[in-house]
Amino acid sequence: MLLAVNTTLILSLIRSHFVEESIQAYLIPNGGAQHDGLLMPSLCEERIVGVSGFSGIGSVLVTKDAALLWTDPRFYEEAEKTLDENWTLMKLSEPEVPDENEYLSQNFPSGSVVGVDAKTYSISQWYARSAALASSGITLKTTSQNLVDAEWKEKPICSGETIVEYPVQFAGKSVQDKLLQLRNALTAKGVDVVLVSELDEVAWLFNLRGTDFPPVFYSFGIVSNAQAVILIKPSTIDETLKLKLKEAGVTVVEEYDEAEASIFNSFVKGSKKVWLSKFVNAGMALVVPPEKQLIKLGPVALLEAVKNPTEVQGLRNAHLRDSLAFVSFFSWLEDEIDKGNKEVTELTASAKVNEFQSKGEHHVMSGYESISAYGANSAQPLYRPTPETNKVISTDAVYLLDAGSHYLDGTTDITRTIHLGMPRDIEKDRFTRILKGHIALSTKVFPNKSTGDRLDSFARQFLWQDGVDYSYFLTGHSISPYMYLHYGPHQITTTFNPDDSGIEENMFISNEPGYFKDGEFGIRIENIMRMVKAKFDGYLEIELISFVPFQLKMIKAELMTSEEIAWLDSYHKECREKLMELIDNVDYVDPSVRLWLIEATKSFAEFNSRKSNQKLQLIHKFIHSR
Repeated sequence: MLLAVNTTLILSLIRSHFVEESIQAYLIPNGGAQHDGLLMPSLCEERIVGVSGFSGIGSVLVTKDAALLWTDPRFYEEAEKTLDENWTLMKLSEPEVPDENEYLSQNFPSGSVVGVDAKTYSISQWYARSAALASSGITLKTTSQNLVDAEWKEKPICSGETIVEYPVQFAGKSVQDKLLQLRNALTAKGVDVVLVSELDEVAWLFNLRGTDFPPVFYSFGIVSNAQAVILIKPSTIDETLKLKLKEAGVTVVEEYDEAEASIFNSFVKGSKKVWLSKFVNAGMALVVPPEKQLIKLGPVALLEAVKNPTEVQGLRNAHLRDSLAFVSFFSWLEDEIDKGNKEVTELTASAKVNEFQSKGEHHVMSGYESISAYGANSAQPLYRPTPETNKVISTDAVYLLDAGSHYLDGTTDITRTIHLGMPRDIEKDRFTRILKGHIALSTKVFPNKSTGDRLDSFARQFLWQDGVDYSYFLTGHSISPYMYLHYGPHQITTTFNPDDSGIEENMFISNEPGYFKDGEFGIRIENIMRMVKAKFDGYLEIELISFVPFQLKMIKAELMTSEEIAWLDSYHKECREKLMELIDNVDYVDPSVRLWLIEATKSFAEFNSRKSNQKLQLIHKFIHSR
């Protein structure tokens, strides 16, 4: 059970610094020196937790007499339960709620100064907020220290973990080849130096992995035409790997925390133009004089997003293995419920699916904390079970499972929603509309370089026809081999992203529409899509690489078209054939999984015919019993 944390003391201590810092308010964003909004911050960087107790995504403003937290609909319920009486919850989805800039402009006079630790702001955030506040005569300044860190007595330590090599066997390209690609991109833009600040881009570029933010690590990369340097925390890499990187033309410098003051500054002095990501922290970016700054999406982002042949095959293989883990799990779960097991909970189910995933070849670790949500808990899009919220799974409500794994050859992400009893009509209606949207997106042919916002409505259209939608803006995110999820700008969303250069062949993006009814139930289904060339020049179509059957009893037949039913039957046939072939080649699958898979992939007509026959049998039985 989530409980409010008493924050009176720490807020008072933070405010005690206002006079010496010459500020009237203090901003606390979600993240640290290397946080681009895609990763939850490390425990030692969860300053919003330290000051408020709230562990979701949001931003905080502390003033002399108020403390405000802004967050989006995914985290309203958590915020309402964890914030104490010192706090005001600012709900971003409500039109009358001002954002931080509007609030400051409305409540602070011209000449006011607002403080922030520049290392916790990206350079784009810094410039945008500085300009917005300046229009009201308010100054944004960096404080001499992080005020939360100064008073957070139980702050965890940020110590770097061991960094390891990511073999070319899985990466598909050597470090030298990737540096050559990157330098060609720099030359094309007339740039001398690029600062690689996104953690996934550093890991991808130098073929390394770590566990600070599994599978990435605290680091910066600096690349010019003559040099390549990786800045890391001390004692996180062994001498053998250092030597191997040196042979590839990369110098390892164990001075991560002094990066902006030392190595990076030496590159900046001799350069004419420095390429900075819009996500690089302002504390580091402001080392570069404004006239030398090129601030835009970093060149590594596109190189990483378009997969090479080795990465393509790795992702396909990993998702097939993970699909088998899902099928094995659902077979086990249905059997346990049928046997009357009353001890299967959200937490035990999450552990069980992870157990099945761990049996797959090249498995390293879970990809993220699974969303294992039963009944009303499934109405929270990003719910994770805890001992306090843990529900027993039974036959009375829907069960939503969103789980992924890190395999050496691919990171996976699959979601399914099922019902272990008799689903209600509203649950079947919403599931079917979501499935129809999923099918619509999966079967579209579209121009190469289309941006994600042009595709989003295909997934939502059938929900819209009934006057509903899903509150989260993201229908699809990128995915990579052995990398964290949601990286990069190539996503399927409701809004146009100016960094989205367009979807290209061999990009991999999720397809995950859903529906969430507050306090009742939630439904989401998710497959990973590979973008492939269509038969028409200049167009793309989609190859699905996840193969977990959709639960047939959740589908409302009268809402499905004949074309959609044909697609469903074809997909289920492919699920059955591909998974049966894999089962034939591994030795860890229970024989009952074959039977479950055959039953789960029956044609839609056969399923409904059998269901009708069962209904008739029940009617006859009732009549004869009288």
